[in-house]
Amino acid sequence: MSQIYILYLTALLMDMAVAGLVFAIGRRAAELGATATELGLLGAVWFGAYTALALVTGRISDRVGRRKVAITGCVLAAVIALACAYTTRVSYLLSLTLLFGAGVAGFWPSVIAWLSERASGARLAGRLTRFSVAWNIGLLLGFGIAGELYRHGPRLAFFTSSGVIVVTIALLLLPAREAKDAARPAVAPYHESVPKGRGFRKTAWLANFAVNFALAGTVALFPQLATHLAITADVHGALLALGRGAALVSFVALELLKFWRTRLWPLWVAQLVCVAGIAWVGWADRTWMFAAAFVVTGVVSGYAYQASLLFTLEEISERGKGGGFHEAMVGSGMFLGPILAGWVGSESAMRAPYFFCAAALAFFVVVQVALVAWRRKSARVPV
Repeated sequence: MSQIYILYLTALLMDMAVAGLVFAIGRRAAELGATATELGLLGAVWFGAYTALALVTGRISDRVGRRKVAITGCVLAAVIALACAYTTRVSYLLSLTLLFGAGVAGFWPSVIAWLSERASGARLAGRLTRFSVAWNIGLLLGFGIAGELYRHGPRLAFFTSSGVIVVTIALLLLPAREAKDAARPAVAPYHESVPKGRGFRKTAWLANFAVNFALAGTVALFPQLATHLAITADVHGALLALGRGAALVSFVALELLKFWRTRLWPLWVAQLVCVAGIAWVGWADRTWMFAAAFVVTGVVSGYAYQASLLFTLEEISERGKGGGFHEAMVGSGMFLGPILAGWVGSESAMRAPYFFCAAALAFFVVVQVALVAWRRKSARVPV
């Protein structure tokens, strides 16, 4: 099998495992009576470890090899996922998820850099689209399957996540041939290039951080609201899977609608739409209402992620370093969002965190626009 397709498959499987584990941990904690603060921490601590280490593991993979770093991370993640099945104490789950984040940090920056090797322009954009479709299918399946497995027994969801990561390790160990598109001449088909020196990369980083901050806070606190409204585990998982399905559609659409690669205003508009979607979660009390909100927010999360990934890898030649920075933006948002949303939830009403997350995202959009306007005014470049 071609190496590039092995990487797509491992991306799918890894996020399938991550989604299953994150869902099972949050749901189990909520059923054990975890407070809003504890739920926020459970959704955040592993991203704290992930963010700190992603900045390092990407650079290490530039030096010692992608495969070694990715497999090492997977081994740690598989062990921790299995260990989670044997504890029902929230404090132990917090410690285990911290270590899980360290394991995942070895995988993603390495794989992102690996699949982007010897690719640029349209070839790189095509690979990133297929990669993002793959890991979103993984999240979609992970959330959907985990909800059903959890309904038959919490441990089953944890065992499945660990087993899927073991399969991922096996795939990474397979000997593979060079990707066909990497063997072609380096000249890629014409495409509209990302404008250099106009703040695209840094704006996309901030947007990626902001969207993940708001959505991670929303998802981390949702188990509490779901159990309060008697939403069953399988429906809860299906709602999260629906959001990832919407993100998948977004990735495909972004590959076809290339105008967003040279303009920033669509990214700002999309984030404002996401603000409305998150606020809607705060008002909703019906399953279809939550479903609509998760579809909207899922589409925007896909856009923010893809913009950050493409703009980063187009501008930074050290792909491990670039992948690490990109993933650090994802991780830092997912670390801070649940912590602050959990604090708001513990100090206020149950639905307050959703309005807080919506307001925070709106604030970050204003910051992005202001920074780009200031940068272009200083450089005397038309906005």
